[in-house]
Amino acid sequence: MVPRSAHPPLQERDEGVSVLVDAARAATPDVGGRIFVVEGPPGIGKTRLLTEVRERLRHGGHSVARALGSPLEREFAYGVTRQLFEPMLTAEAEFGRGPLFAGAAAQAASVFTVEAIRPVGDLAVLHGLYWLVVNACTAEPLTLVVDDVQYADPPSLRLLAYLLPRLDGLPLTMMLAMTSGAPVPDLLAEILRTPSTEFVRLRPLGLPGTAAVLATMFGARPDDAFVAACHDSSGGNPLLLTELARGCVEQGITPTSGNTARLATVLLPSRVRPHLGGLPRDAVDVAHAVALLGNEADLPAISAVSGLGVEATAAAVDRLIRSHVLVRAPAGRFGYPHQLLQRSAYEHLDTTLRLRGHRAAALHLAATGAEPERIAAHILQVPPGVVPDAAGYLRRAAETALFRGSPDSAYTYLRRALPDVTGDRDRQALVDQLADVALHSDVEAAARYGEQALASAVEPAARAAAGLRLGEALLLGGDTEAAVRAWRDARQALDRTSDTGLRRHLDAYLVNVTVLEPGRLHLLDEVGQAAGDDEPPSAGGRALDCVLALRAAFEARPQAAQAARRGLSDGLLVRHGTGDSPLVCGWLALLAAEDDLAGTSIDHARREAYRRGSVRAHGPAHALAALHELWRGNLAEAEREARTAVEAVERSGVRLGRPFVAPFLADVLAERGDLAGARSALAWAGLPEEPPPAGPMYFYADTRARLLRRTVGGERAVAAALDAGRLFARFGGDNPAFVPWRTEAARTLHRMGHGDRAAELALAEVALARRWGAPRPLGRALRVAGVVLGAQDGFPLLAEAVDVLAGSLARLEYAKALVDLAAAADRRGRRGWARELLDDAAELAAQCDCPPLRERVDAMSGAAGSRTAPAGPGTTALTSTERRVAELAATGLSNREIAETLFVTPKTVELHLTNTYRKLHIGGRVELVHALDRVTAGTARPPRTRG
Repeated sequence: MVPRSAHPPLQERDEGVSVLVDAARAATPDVGGRIFVVEGPPGIGKTRLLTEVRERLRHGGHSVARALGSPLEREFAYGVTRQLFEPMLTAEAEFGRGPLFAGAAAQAASVFTVEAIRPVGDLAVLHGLYWLVVNACTAEPLTLVVDDVQYADPPSLRLLAYLLPRLDGLPLTMMLAMTSGAPVPDLLAEILRTPSTEFVRLRPLGLPGTAAVLATMFGARPDDAFVAACHDSSGGNPLLLTELARGCVEQGITPTSGNTARLATVLLPSRVRPHLGGLPRDAVDVAHAVALLGNEADLPAISAVSGLGVEATAAAVDRLIRSHVLVRAPAGRFGYPHQLLQRSAYEHLDTTLRLRGHRAAALHLAATGAEPERIAAHILQVPPGVVPDAAGYLRRAAETALFRGSPDSAYTYLRRALPDVTGDRDRQALVDQLADVALHSDVEAAARYGEQALASAVEPAARAAAGLRLGEALLLGGDTEAAVRAWRDARQALDRTSDTGLRRHLDAYLVNVTVLEPGRLHLLDEVGQAAGDDEPPSAGGRALDCVLALRAAFEARPQAAQAARRGLSDGLLVRHGTGDSPLVCGWLALLAAEDDLAGTSIDHARREAYRRGSVRAHGPAHALAALHELWRGNLAEAEREARTAVEAVERSGVRLGRPFVAPFLADVLAERGDLAGARSALAWAGLPEEPPPAGPMYFYADTRARLLRRTVGGERAVAAALDAGRLFARFGGDNPAFVPWRTEAARTLHRMGHGDRAAELALAEVALARRWGAPRPLGRALRVAGVVLGAQDGFPLLAEAVDVLAGSLARLEYAKALVDLAAAADRRGRRGWARELLDDAAELAAQCDCPPLRERVDAMSGAAGSRTAPAGPGTTALTSTERRVAELAATGLSNREIAETLFVTPKTVELHLTNTYRKLHIGGRVELVHALDRVTAGTARPPRTRG
């Protein structure tokens, strides 16, 4: 008997198919994209369901791309991504010149060719691939199907996770199939946890579906008892049911009730091994070779692995196809009808055959000029010493992975290459390379290899450089004490004639510890002075300038800004490395001084990160951009930057960023009135309720005190503010631009009725802020002191706060000062002036996107029997982000070009422009230039600080 159908029609899956097909067809730029996970046990029909979906969509002219995850190629950098997009590429586009690679997508060209000029940062590639997806969706909606996603390579999973929050406005549907109970990689787990992820969970077939499958396989209607017995034996699993039916047909068992007892002789844990047992030896060898080769199973490769000639191999393949063991695959390849069967066949190979097969596969692929990573996939499956020149192949695979922006894969290849390296010099070079690459994937491993590299370095400069890198790895891993020892030892390795820039860099890292760990101020005595203007430019000198600038800023010394400008003005430090801690120090010093160079340098760093940088490096740039926007009062932009920083920190796995990013986001959300979100953001830092005594917790402690004032108040809030002050003092800090603990405590004490103590603290902060001189902290201190002292004694301070802030970019703080001055003016009987102040504050509150402040203004106006004037058709009615987008649009940039410039999605640009047109009462871009000119001139009025 012969089965009537190798693949019976899909049964009981109409609902799942309809959900997926309808979602893909509904995807438009207006609706946005969706992501689905099709989940179920092995053999439940995930692949068949997705095949049906693909066929229906393609029949309707819909663009669909498919990829299959493979255990063998799990380390192949962007292997799944290449499966998805390579069929779309023309011969020209393969080298980054086609329409898919337009604009920022050109950064992703290295994924599809090994001819890149230099290694590309993982963020740059990720960002480029996002724009490649945007380009692919431009002409028509796109559906991406990834089967066995649990076996996808980490870089491809990272791309899927990167796309997930950017689906709004993108006509993209992602369909991922995964096996229930299989190990779930962290990146996939992140996708599964995302609220927007929708699940299609496949259930076993019922009796009607079972009967339909059996009828197709036997060509006759089975007896009900036989159906029930098959359903019980297979558990309703379509694959097992089909294999059971096929076994019955082959053994001549008819589907009658009298044959139910014979089913136990057919259904086995895996039919592959016993099925192969009845075949000739050549066929068995070929079946094993195909199981071992995976996606590379063409006739020459099968011949090389099985040891048979090409003709004998072809004959064996034909027999296996007739026996339904193998099926034909695209591009002249062959495979199993289901990965479960392939894995079962592979697992039945004994160790000797596996080693021999992978060795033969690696050597065949090398001889035929295959890509290094395809060769490496087989070397990873065998112990050292099995494949000749394994280290060479693996190092070339690592080089390819780095060119494709995948340091994780490169690290895996290099680590496996180490045991196969012969010769001390080659081993030292490989260990040194491992220490470099591991910094981007595994900081603990980077420290281990860094120690080995340091031990083998001989020349003083080489030892110092190795010590610098080792210290960085130790610091990122949380071992500050060991990092300090490494940097000290490295400094001692240098003599006075050695590289001055390297010595400066070591000094910079030692000084940097004083702002990362409390009680380390003694390290300042060990380092030299700032580089100065007369030193030849070096990254080390610029780094030292920046960290010393932050030290000076912590202590409110005026020379801080000058030192930071010297460190950042020429962009050398940004080009050297956008994620370095010294760079962050320079930004913080300039942000506190309200120097315009801070924003310019941060923008430069973001551009560099997206152009050639790493995921780890762009987190600090977005975090400091969030702080910049927060202090300027641009809350919507600050939230976007902070959430991007959160994403970057989670991707990089570097926990050191959490005590900085979490409070920045929490402050933004609290200012916007989302106190629950602020608490969640602060909790994301993963710290205990009371800030720990170690680590850079000053921003965290400051934000915690502010949040407690807003939510709890009383003694607990006062204690938190005082604790923040004591913690900052352990870092040698007493600048209210960073931690305004005195005014925080004063505000709560004032509410508790402790006016004298509140006034003492507030006025002390005014004195410190005057010494520093920046408008934002001074205006805040004056405002709080004015409120604490009351409408009579505090009135001059409130008026001065408004004067100080009027010409600054601290728009939110200025709005708050206007409101408090209005309240004092009203209490003094100057209601007309108070209304004018509230009108100005209302416009600023709208511009800052600060609902709580706007509500307070409305409440004060209502109590006075008037209403604040609505924000009129002017740029003051625009948020900072809307204004920025409008200005770029006015220069003639397209939505896409604006999105690439601002590192946002095209949909975000569209929404901002729509809001801008509505607020300016215009119809579109044609009127935008004149509208901006008109309202800019019309809103340039002096601040109303006197009545």
